[in-house]
Amino acid sequence: MDLESLELELLKLSPKERAIITYKLLESLEGEESGDIEDVWINEALSRYNQMVSSGKYAVDSELIIREAKAKHTR
Repeated sequence: MDLESLELELLKLSPKERAIITYKLLESLEGEESGDIEDVWINEALSRYNQMVSSGKYAVDSELIIREAKAKHTR
């Protein structure tokens, strides 16, 4: 199977299945060029958290925002 055929087959998987495959592929790279993938994700999460705290802007539930926008639109 060539790379293009494999890609087409993988894209047919559910999002959860693709996430599992992605994690396993990234995990297989550990110790090669990219180092520890988990450390990269932890550092990214900490960086985003620190940006959020320092800016005073906090995450808001997207469903709440959509409900509020729809309520304003129907007025």
